[in-house]
Amino acid sequence: MKLIKPLFNLTLLLWSGWVFADPIIELYKSPTCGCCTEWAQIMEQKGYEVKVHHQSDWSELKQAHGMPPQLQSCHSAIIDGYLIEGHVPEADIARLLKERPANIKGLAAPGMPMHSPGMAKPGEAYKDFDVIAFSEDGLSIYKKY
Repeated sequence: MKLIKPLFNLTLLLWSGWVFADPIIELYKSPTCGCCTEWAQIMEQKGYEVKVHHQSDWSELKQAHGMPPQLQSCHSAIIDGYLIEGHVPEADIARLLKERPANIKGLAAPGMPMHSPGMAKPGEAYKDFDVIAFSEDGLSIYKKY
């Protein structure tokens, strides 16, 4: 009987850590892309675990998640079932994971915006690009920078 309470507390502690932990990011990128590595480091600094998959082609992954070709960028990430394409800021990803809209398959920062995470100089404000939400219904602006 004395063992039940500590065992219950340990179980509760481990479960709460799992529930409140940031999801793991599965990042697909070219082995030579430095800006993608910088984006991954920013995400790690924000508390995410990033698992990097170096590949030269991950187009099947993009197709499987319904990403329109015009939104392509230099890397793709899968986070809790959502596809994140390119240099999407962590705040937008956190909002997506918090709100969990059923009609959004993912977010994209098309191309390689100069003032986006991983591209901007450290400490520089993100600006001059849009984060686009995509779904089966089409595209919409998720956030303007």
